[in-house]
Amino acid sequence: MDKLRIGLCGCGNMGGSLAAGLVGTEEAALVAVADVIPERAAAMADKYDAQPLDSLDKLLAVPGLDGVIIAVPGYLHAPLTIQAAQAGKNIFVEKPMALHVADCQAMIRAARESGVKLMVGQVLRRYEPYRSILRWLDEGRYGQVRAASIWRITDGRRWAVPGYWRAKHALSGGYLLEVGAHELDMLRCLMGAPEMVNALSRKFLDRDHEVTDYIHVQIGFSRGGAASYEGGGGTSISRYGFRIYMDGATLVSDAAFDPKAMKVYDMEGQEVSTEGEFSPGKPVQGELANWLAALRGEAEVAVPGEEGLGTVALAEAAYRSAELGRPVRYEIG
Repeated sequence: MDKLRIGLCGCGNMGGSLAAGLVGTEEAALVAVADVIPERAAAMADKYDAQPLDSLDKLLAVPGLDGVIIAVPGYLHAPLTIQAAQAGKNIFVEKPMALHVADCQAMIRAARESGVKLMVGQVLRRYEPYRSILRWLDEGRYGQVRAASIWRITDGRRWAVPGYWRAKHALSGGYLLEVGAHELDMLRCLMGAPEMVNALSRKFLDRDHEVTDYIHVQIGFSRGGAASYEGGGGTSISRYGFRIYMDGATLVSDAAFDPKAMKVYDMEGQEVSTEGEFSPGKPVQGELANWLAALRGEAEVAVPGEEGLGTVALAEAAYRSAELGRPVRYEIG
């Protein structure tokens, strides 16, 4: 099987992770990389024997590209994805899909009109223990999720760097899209379509960035479930955990990225063993393997544009609720 020829736009930290994941599949070759900082493109090109370029225009002109990975700051996702779609290239765009619902809709429309595949990098779905929780849900092992709470607070000092794009709401989409897009997407996976959203946000520390110090989002779902997400950068520590209430079990963790930290309790309060449940797979490599399989016509795109749109719409509703000081309906266009 010939390897697919892929180009990468954006050679920062996430671009590096996606490049490694792509090459790790052994199903694709990274043939060209582009970045507005020539030194970054050159370093990435040297590592993967690729052609270094300084713009998406030049990347799209490379002969024989089967697809393009977009790994640039969030505010550029929409225009670059649309440009790549109009050039007839299949696209993998890193999360968040975009910063506004209207932009997501334009991206979906451009991909549909050009007949190309569009996938969004909501990779948390492939991280354990979330991957196994979604599998249990699909199997019906513990029934439906009725309520959930996820918290992810981070040390906000890391954003206080002059000119750092993640520190500016207009460039990154703020905390809910730059960080919380993972967890908002997961809550949608666990509980279905949101219906009502209520949020409270506060900025109280004198730090040189625009990242909210505290945000709390409550979500009511159309199936009757309820969930909350707590986040923000107003702390000097980082903590990440969850509680998930299912029909037949309660799942709790104070270290969500460590599957061994999760405890499962049945309805009698007895702990259930999870030994042998978790996959050793590599999440980024796995999501890119799915995208490549979709390009070959061997699979459906795991996270199509409509899924990315749903998560951006949830974040947008939360921001709107926080600004208005009241609950709002979850709506898409």
